[in-house]
Amino acid sequence: MTPAPFDPETLVDAMAPLLGLTLTPESRAEAILHLRVAAEQAELLLSAQLEDDEEPGPVDFGASRRLG
Repeated sequence: MTPAPFDPETLVDAMAPLLGLTLTPESRAEAILHLRVAAEQAELLLSAQLEDDEEPGPVDFGASRRLG
């Protein structure tokens, strides 16, 4: 089964009320734009091929807590 294509408009419209957000037309357009950019970046990242002897670098999830 092929997944449905990413639809940022539907996502914003569905999630805003769940998050208690009231979006102006301008803020809705900005949110959609940011989601499109994030989706494009994710697609690029996920398309990268790693060789058998390569692995992704470590991620330090505690760094933001130490800096903040």
